[in-house]
Amino acid sequence: MPVIAALALALALFADPAPADGVRLSPDPAPVPAPAPAPAPAPVDEGAPAAPRVPFFPAAAGGATACVVALAAGSRARRRHAGLETGAPAAEEPLVVFVSGHGTDSAPGQFAHLVALMGLDPSQVRYFDYRWATGGTDHAGASEDASIDEAADALDGYLAGLSDGSGRPLYLVGFSKGGAGVAELVARWDRGTPDASHGVVGAALLEPPMASGVHGWLQSVGTFWGPLPDDGGYDPIECGFWSCVDTRDHLGEASGVEVVVVRNPQAGITSFADIPEDMRVYDASDGGPGFFPTLLTHPWDLVSRMEDAHLAVLDDPRVAECITAEAFGSGSCPLPQAGHAPAPGVIVHGPGNALKLVVNRMV
Repeated sequence: MPVIAALALALALFADPAPADGVRLSPDPAPVPAPAPAPAPAPVDEGAPAAPRVPFFPAAAGGATACVVALAAGSRARRRHAGLETGAPAAEEPLVVFVSGHGTDSAPGQFAHLVALMGLDPSQVRYFDYRWATGGTDHAGASEDASIDEAADALDGYLAGLSDGSGRPLYLVGFSKGGAGVAELVARWDRGTPDASHGVVGAALLEPPMASGVHGWLQSVGTFWGPLPDDGGYDPIECGFWSCVDTRDHLGEASGVEVVVVRNPQAGITSFADIPEDMRVYDASDGGPGFFPTLLTHPWDLVSRMEDAHLAVLDDPRVAECITAEAFGSGSCPLPQAGHAPAPGVIVHGPGNALKLVVNRMV
């Protein structure tokens, strides 16, 4: 049955391709505001000599609706109440670095709502640009063309420049392909020297395509054609002469980076389905049907349903609160942890949750 379902998904994707990150896994949901008057980094010059530590200083996005601003203010108030801001020097607050997914026109545009929900101002955020990995003038094209290795290389150089220029701790938030790129970089740091992580203290991976086996192959088909889903060729299994290891196990432990994954269990193929050893994985259900229920009852809606489920984490206030708690030190993510029974009194989001939880544990 899993093989039949996987083949059915592949046929559905090829029969009805959607733009960008596969089923539009990483669209730009809002117009990008005009950047602040700060020097923007130039695209990578492939002919220039490589430098291991290159500073970049991208402009930050701003602006949100009055409703979102109110939510943001509440988030800031909660952080102050928790003692995370009171009396703390500004230099000790982390810079939150956002890494977008496959096919997005801009990282600021994709994360604008989430940044507002987290209550962050422009001085607290930075955005990775895939053009630093592949060059060119089109961010969407660069995000599709960049392999996971190229993205990790460019992100490593960018973070080195940020850590040199600010002296502040860094916290990474990667969505979709961006989450897989962050995971690849953290795994490199785990194998490297203790100070290789450039002051990165943690990372939240939102709906990262980090599966292995057939599931992982389906997440890589965009490597052959940009509009389809793509993880950039991410492969968590590394083999040496005698044995193989899963780099997701204990990810970040050796380099001192606290990694958490936030996924929507209803997203199915596009989502992260595993629970690696010693990794905290949180479920942010959007209350909709899972992959198999949609395939069996409304197969014509499969592509759009996966798209909606995949993107739901970017608009979920609980996800914003979870990242804020992790980034600013409390570590008290309010989402239910995958593989653990919900705590007494916890209500899972959405109607008909008992049946949906059973169904989605099966998929």
